[in-house]
Amino acid sequence: MGKYIKLLIILFVTISLLIKPILGCTIFYILDKNGNVLVGRNFDSEGKGGRIWFIPPEDKDNGMAIIEQLGVDMPYEGINDKGLFIGISAVPNTHTPFSPFKPIRISLEMVKLVLAKAKSVDEALSIFPKYSVVFGVLFGNPIIHYMIVDKDGNSAIVEYVENKMVIIKDPLKSQIMTNHFISRPDIKPDNETSFERYNIVKENLDKTFNVEDVKDLLRRVRQNTTLWSNVYDLNNKTIYITYRDSDTEVFNLHDELSKGKHRYDLESLKDRKSLEYIESKSKVILRPHWGYGYRDGIEVSHQGIRLLIPMDISKRYGFEFTKFGSLFSFGIVLERRFNELFNTSIGVLDYFDSQESKSSSLGFVLNLGWEPDNHIPFKPFLTYRLDIIFRDIRLINSVSTGFSFEF
Repeated sequence: MGKYIKLLIILFVTISLLIKPILGCTIFYILDKNGNVLVGRNFDSEGKGGRIWFIPPEDKDNGMAIIEQLGVDMPYEGINDKGLFIGISAVPNTHTPFSPFKPIRISLEMVKLVLAKAKSVDEALSIFPKYSVVFGVLFGNPIIHYMIVDKDGNSAIVEYVENKMVIIKDPLKSQIMTNHFISRPDIKPDNETSFERYNIVKENLDKTFNVEDVKDLLRRVRQNTTLWSNVYDLNNKTIYITYRDSDTEVFNLHDELSKGKHRYDLESLKDRKSLEYIESKSKVILRPHWGYGYRDGIEVSHQGIRLLIPMDISKRYGFEFTKFGSLFSFGIVLERRFNELFNTSIGVLDYFDSQESKSSSLGFVLNLGWEPDNHIPFKPFLTYRLDIIFRDIRLINSVSTGFSFEF
């Protein structure tokens, strides 16, 4: 009996992981009578809850408001202090392009990245080609497309379909995005109401002139699974949030950003109970490595590991242990990443050969190689490694590879 219970538990967990979240969303925008850009957005899910985060500008990053259910780095939509909006909706499964030579980002992470770095649609569009965007519902990362709108009334839709990134612009009229590919409407959407909602919005855009009209149109395309219906005024930086059947709550982006980093739970927006923003950061990096090279003209393999502590986004320090056949090394290393693609490091190590009677010798280790800034559980790297052992000036030239695991 116990064996069958275990099998049922495994089956239940597997099915739960593979169930695709319902994101039957609707996004559109209009120009009101004063020329202000208003974005309407329905978000649908079988889940509940959600949070809105206000993150002030920092260093070169824009200030922003983002809404999420899966964590602050995985938002579904948002607006920044430059008047740029980006939102997502689910689309059918498709083959997506991938390059191991670009930094990897999870699909939802692109929302926050665009809001942090761009102030216009064109700037946002220049960001996407720099990254390999990975999709997949297994870990809560849906297959999605993106709609971007700026305060000047420019818009674009970004889709990854049939191994290509496609950009759709329509400068003559407002764009609409639901749950089918705009560039490939022949691909059947998973959501049965996608085309119906799209057409309802399309037929009523010329009758939509203000915030109340946008809210009314959102109600007309609302589904049973609609969690929130939001209106974003990109020129006045104002957000109108209606969670389920609750009253609409209005937020001024400038006023909220002036309060510092904080969030509100969507289920209790009326209370305006602010919760402090706590950024999640890696505390320890574990880096196993291995490779091949030459020591005194003889081929030698090596295996080792580094335990590193991040100093900031690009620097880290820690300890390394590496074994080259009978030669062992241990010491302190300092690493630095740059341009989101490369890694360099230097370390002071103590080298000891178990087959020699001589005492250990100090030396340097230098690394230079490829390590893209991948936001995935394990991050591959490939480097040229040079060990310089001070006694008799002995060199070991190697190619080293491995993975980084962050905790």
